[in-house]
Amino acid sequence: MAVKRTRTGYQIWWYDADGRFRKRTVRGIGRDEAIRIEREMLAARDRGERPPDERHAPSFSAFAAAWIEECRSGWKASTLAQYQQILKSQLLPVFGELRISAITESRIRQLITSLQDAGLSARRSNLTLLVLKMILRTAVRRRYLRDDPTNTIRSLHEPKTEVDPLDPADVVAFLAACSTWWRPYFTVSFWTGARPNELAALRWGDVDGARGIFRIRAGRYRGKEGPPKTASSVRDIDMLPPVIEALKTQKAQQAAERLKAGRGAPEPGQDYVFTGPEGGLLNVNALRDRIWYPTLAKAGLRRRTMYQTRHTFASNALAAGEAPSWVAAMLGHASPEMLFSVYARYIPNRTRRDGSALVSRMSEPKQGENAEPAASAVLPKYSR
Repeated sequence: MAVKRTRTGYQIWWYDADGRFRKRTVRGIGRDEAIRIEREMLAARDRGERPPDERHAPSFSAFAAAWIEECRSGWKASTLAQYQQILKSQLLPVFGELRISAITESRIRQLITSLQDAGLSARRSNLTLLVLKMILRTAVRRRYLRDDPTNTIRSLHEPKTEVDPLDPADVVAFLAACSTWWRPYFTVSFWTGARPNELAALRWGDVDGARGIFRIRAGRYRGKEGPPKTASSVRDIDMLPPVIEALKTQKAQQAAERLKAGRGAPEPGQDYVFTGPEGGLLNVNALRDRIWYPTLAKAGLRRRTMYQTRHTFASNALAAGEAPSWVAAMLGHASPEMLFSVYARYIPNRTRRDGSALVSRMSEPKQGENAEPAASAVLPKYSR
């Protein structure tokens, strides 16, 4: 067997089990991938396996269902729900009845075009392409396909994360316009930067008043709870005074609601901090559509996504001079690096950017008998 480079990828040469010379061209791959494919083909040949007839390949819907069943044990519940939704909404309506061997590069490009025409975001389109790619690569390994038709298809350009935080005055206006029941929720959101799905899964057992923290250990996505977004998202969040007061208010109004409805304490494990006015589970989508957007309009604030509560905390904390490492820890970031790339252009608008803070620091007289001349003696004086 041999691997030969071509203009579009690599060509694999080999002799099959019957001694016949064969060639197979795989486009859009590197040498390492070509060598891996060559080794798999050689191993299959030595085991006496023959490539299955592509005309007998299963339908895309059947193969995708089997793929989900085989792989789901290694996914979070939120990931499984997301992949199932993509299959149901974007992939099965187009490819469901086709044999998996009939899915071509041309058909995939037509799919992407139709998704864009339907107004689907670049991020969602790319996620759809990712799921399709994982399924087709499994089909290649099972030899229902000669090569992956997504190899030459590039992901769409995704615009940077939209960051449109509320100023401190906007936060005050929003909370004043917010309904009494939901004011504690949004106070905690603005003062901690916790994700909406994390607050939806927060239980009273996670609140440690003695230490002044609450613990993020789970998130809820499409009604299913699982680990938070990343490993670093498992964290303890400091409760600042407004958060402590908001949680006290929330506990009191929950107790009053249960008393009025004639209900006792919640079942173990169901003691959620934030619930609906009648005690039901918090639905983030309903909260966004029925409370967040109407409250923005009532407060006279421009429309923006509910995720901006997280950006509001980060931008205001950094503008106030809080340590980036503390802000990153509150947000559940592994390091502060993301803060500077995401929020840098907002911070200068809320802080001095004329060098006066540096001059003030450098001009402080030093203490001690052997102190050298203060910076004010050697730096030029600035008038403001």
